[in-house]
Amino acid sequence: MPRRKSVPDPLDPHERAMLNFARSWAPFGGGDDEIFHLFGIPISVFYRRVLALLDKPRATRLDAPTSEALKELCARKLA
Repeated sequence: MPRRKSVPDPLDPHERAMLNFARSWAPFGGGDDEIFHLFGIPISVFYRRVLALLDKPRATRLDAPTSEALKELCARKLA
């Protein structure tokens, strides 16, 4: 059986962690209290960066409904 080639993650580990955090905390309102502690950036910067990551659908590897939900969360947080 041929081995599948692993595809390198187009996101760096920090970007992947941000996206995973946003996805995990979205159902609970975003986890704002943890963002600065975990990522060392203000909340608004975090959500702007997540939005930028979501503009790379192949990179995020998220299904469309999840991506849209995260975009809506980011938009609410940045409003």
